[in-house]
Amino acid sequence: MPFSRSENAIQCPGAPKANGNYALVIKHGNVLHLSGWMGQDPETGKVVEGGAVAQTEQAVRNIETCLLAAGSSLDKVISRRIFTTDMSKVFEVDDAWGRLLKPPYPVSTAIGISSLTQEGAIVELEVTAAID
Repeated sequence: MPFSRSENAIQCPGAPKANGNYALVIKHGNVLHLSGWMGQDPETGKVVEGGAVAQTEQAVRNIETCLLAAGSSLDKVISRRIFTTDMSKVFEVDDAWGRLLKPPYPVSTAIGISSLTQEGAIVELEVTAAID
């Protein structure tokens, strides 16, 4: 059967809305591809205060909301990309991630960037995850 984005886009009730023309989650086979998540409060859409750790914790909660809506979980994350405007915070981000997930951890890449789309955002996380 041919792939169709409209049939494979997954809604994430309880997560912040997309702030552009993109899907939050696309399922392809047994893999979920999630858009990047910043530490946005689901009710206000604004980035939470408290720096890189607080933003990471909120981003992971948003990711978990979408994974659960799609029939997956944090334990099934295959890969993670960290985008940060401050590479000196990457180990804080990784430590926060490590407190929220159990080993073995997914493969990971950290990328330094000049800015993110939400005011005050320091970190954005992008993941792929499996579905059984």
